[in-house]
Amino acid sequence: MGLFKKKTDYSYYSSYSSSRRRLKVGRTVIAVIAAVVVILGIIIYFNFNRIQFLMKGYSWSTTSELVRSFDNDEEKELLSHDEMKHILKWVDNSNKVALYDEYEQFYSLHKDMDYEDIVDVVNYIFENQAPSLKSMGYSEKTIWSMLKDGAGKSDLQFLIDNKLTNSQTAPFRKVKGYDLKKINDYIAQYNTVKDYNYAVNIVNYPFIVSSNGQTKAKYNIANPDDYLTLVKKGFYLNDYEPKDLVELDSEYVAPTCDHPQLRKVAAEALVKMIKDAKKEGMYLLLNSGYRSYEEQEKIYQETEQKYGGAYAAEYVATPGASEHQTGLGIDMTSQSVVDKQRLVFGDTTEYKWVVENCAKYGFIVRFTEGTDGITGISHEPWHLRYVGKKVAKEIKDQNWTLEEYCLYKNVIPKFKKD
Repeated sequence: MGLFKKKTDYSYYSSYSSSRRRLKVGRTVIAVIAAVVVILGIIIYFNFNRIQFLMKGYSWSTTSELVRSFDNDEEKELLSHDEMKHILKWVDNSNKVALYDEYEQFYSLHKDMDYEDIVDVVNYIFENQAPSLKSMGYSEKTIWSMLKDGAGKSDLQFLIDNKLTNSQTAPFRKVKGYDLKKINDYIAQYNTVKDYNYAVNIVNYPFIVSSNGQTKAKYNIANPDDYLTLVKKGFYLNDYEPKDLVELDSEYVAPTCDHPQLRKVAAEALVKMIKDAKKEGMYLLLNSGYRSYEEQEKIYQETEQKYGGAYAAEYVATPGASEHQTGLGIDMTSQSVVDKQRLVFGDTTEYKWVVENCAKYGFIVRFTEGTDGITGISHEPWHLRYVGKKVAKEIKDQNWTLEEYCLYKNVIPKFKKD
C-alpha cells in the first residue's frame, strides 16, 4: 500500500459546452465583419465619385477640388471621360463642364495657346458652329478630324457660309495638305482634271506646273533624301549634300566628266544599265552626276554671262533647284559623242535605247520634248532622274513628267516655308 492515496477526479469534459462557446465567438466575429462591411459600404456610397476620380489617376488634391466644385451629375460627366491633365485650368476658366473634354482635346492640338483662348475657341466652335455643321452632314468625329488637320474657326465658318456639305468636301479632305478655304477651287479643278489629288495639289502649289508662273514663296525641302523629292523652282534644296555618294569607276565615265559621283542606289542602277547596253552594242557613259549648290551656282552664272539671263533661266536649273544636287540626276553621253562620231547624245542610237529601256533600271528621261510648260526646262535628252523601277515604269506607261506623277500621286516634298 502506497503512502499516498490517489484522489479520484469526478469532473467530466463536455463537448457540448465547448461548441456553445465557439458558436458565440463566431457570431461575434460575423457581427463585427458585418458592421465593418456596412460602414465601408456607407463610406463608399458617399465617396463613390471620389474613389472613381482617384482610380482614373487624379491626385487626392485635384479630386477634392472636383468634388467641392461640382454636383453629382457634373461629376458623372467628368467621369465619363479619360483623365484630363489640365482639368483645374478648365475649372478656373469655364463652368461648362460638358465641354471640358473638348478643351483638353483642343489643347493637345494647340499647346501654344493660352487656356482662356482655348476655352473661347472651343465654346464658339461647339456651341455656335457645330450645330450648323451637323445639319450639313458633318459628324462630331468629322469636325474633330478637321480640327486635327489644322482647321480653325474661320475655316469651319467658310464651310457654313458657302454651304459646303460633308459629301462635297469629303473626297478633298482625304488628300494630305488640303485647305478648307480652297474647297471651291478644288471643286473647279476637279471638274476639269477628274482627279482629287491633282485638284488639291495644283491649287495648293500651282508653280509645280511651270507655265502657271513662279511662286513668291520659297519652300525649303525637308526630306531631300527621298528618291521622289521634286526639285525645281519653288522647291529648294539649299545646302543639302547626300551622305551616300559614291564615285563611279572611270570605265563608266566620260573623259571630260568633272562630276562622277552619284548616290549609291543610282550609281548601282546606272552601272547595270551601262553593262546591259554594252551587251547590245550601245556604249553609254556618265557625263555629269552630283553637283553641289556652289557648283550649280557657278554654272548658272557662267551660262548667264555667256548667253544671257533668259537663256540661263530656260536651260539651266536655279541653284538649289537642280536635280544634280540630289545625287539622283544624271547627264548621259555615249562613246560615239566622245569620239565625235555624233554631235549630241539626242541624235544617237544609244539615246533611243535609253528612252526605251531606262525605266527598267529605275530612271526616267526627266525633260522630254514638249513638256517644258510643265517642267520649266527645255528638252534635255541627256538628263535622267532616278526614281526607282516601280515609279519609273508608271511614269513611262502614263507618259507623265515627274511633276504630273507628284500631282496625281500626292507626292509633295515635305518643306519649311520661308
